[in-house]
Amino acid sequence: MIIYVTGKSGSGKSTFSKLLAKELNYKYIDVDYISHKVYEYPEIMDKIYQLFGTDINNEFGEFDRKKLGQIIFSERHSKRVKIFNELTWECIKKMLDDEIIGNCVVDWILLPQSKYWINSALRILIKSQDDDLRLKKLISRDNITDEYAKLRDKASITYNENEFDFVFTNDYSEEKLKDNLASVVNHLNSAITLTVLGTQSPYAKENSACPSFLLSDKQNNLLLDCGSGSHRFFDMNKINNLGIVISHFHRDHYNDLYNYMYSSFVMKNHNKLKSPINIYLPSQPIHIFEDIKNEKNTFSNLVAIEEDKKYRFGCYEIEFLRTIHSENVLSYAIKVKVKNKVIVYSGDCSYKSKQEMVKFAQNADVLICESSLLVSYGFPKECNHLTALQAGEIAKEANVKKLILNHFWPEEDAENYYKEAKQVFNNVFIAKEKDKYLI
Repeated sequence: MIIYVTGKSGSGKSTFSKLLAKELNYKYIDVDYISHKVYEYPEIMDKIYQLFGTDINNEFGEFDRKKLGQIIFSERHSKRVKIFNELTWECIKKMLDDEIIGNCVVDWILLPQSKYWINSALRILIKSQDDDLRLKKLISRDNITDEYAKLRDKASITYNENEFDFVFTNDYSEEKLKDNLASVVNHLNSAITLTVLGTQSPYAKENSACPSFLLSDKQNNLLLDCGSGSHRFFDMNKINNLGIVISHFHRDHYNDLYNYMYSSFVMKNHNKLKSPINIYLPSQPIHIFEDIKNEKNTFSNLVAIEEDKKYRFGCYEIEFLRTIHSENVLSYAIKVKVKNKVIVYSGDCSYKSKQEMVKFAQNADVLICESSLLVSYGFPKECNHLTALQAGEIAKEANVKKLILNHFWPEEDAENYYKEAKQVFNNVFIAKEKDKYLI
């Protein structure tokens, strides 16, 4: 689990991040500290001096990071600052890709402007209750002038509070700090976890798989689709108390079902599985349904989906909406209600199903929506799949809290889907294999 903490300088985000990491026994990552390491590379410093000359040296002719900072904050829109940002970012990104893995708390003021924002797991914003006090603390902590502090603050980014899981106001009291920490820890302990197992279609590149999403609490696990290759990201210890829901019978959404069925058979024979896995699936096309139904080497219960019926699996209540997708294939969107939360998974669908999808996903906490296409591809507005823009429109009209995009063309840069959906909906995430979201 990766937790991102951000806020303006002096807001207390670093203090909060360190204590949270200690409380959870997570790794603490200070991105400011990592970013300062770029100045240790002679080849980077040569290029920085080419951009700024000796104006970044102190009276002894030595490099002065504060003097460089003053230029950066004063000229933040200039060409040379843009070149500097691109130069240092490439170096920082390589270091961060090696650091931001596993369980960690990432402390970073510029997080929402980075590539990590588009698929971040848990987002926390720390605000100061008193900006004057915040600036005084900043001046004292960094030993800077009032003028420099205000210049740096003016150059700071703004935050959209609707994009955060937690927004905490810091009054700099120990009691408030403990309350805020407890809120996060309690959420981690009680939340449903959504794990991404697959995102690409119709095939997947290295380290990816076709669509699959796993909902888990401490007892029950519910799998939404199991596309090709996705089972390798699944922890087979979770096959106990496992339910699988198939949205439609296209290979990129159900191919790995046979892996789970055969695994259930083997694990039962090894006394590692006590009860059968439950599989909810469309009844059409009939030849595929019958093929799955006639599978002998399995320990599972099959349930043919009826659209108007609600199903209960463990703590999950499951509903279905028939959508328009592909001729001769019965397709469903899936709604899961659990612990007063609502998760909607679109499966694959056409924009022809927009109004039904908006109604089905109304006020959902999370909408996992296919976004196979980009407007630039030039497909008709109503075809077999959605564009990222259309996914954003559905999320906006349905008033969902989070939109998680998936079903990407493997050769496409996922950030392009993000940018397109972001035009109409703010709280957009890009699904990425092995990422976890707390709901």
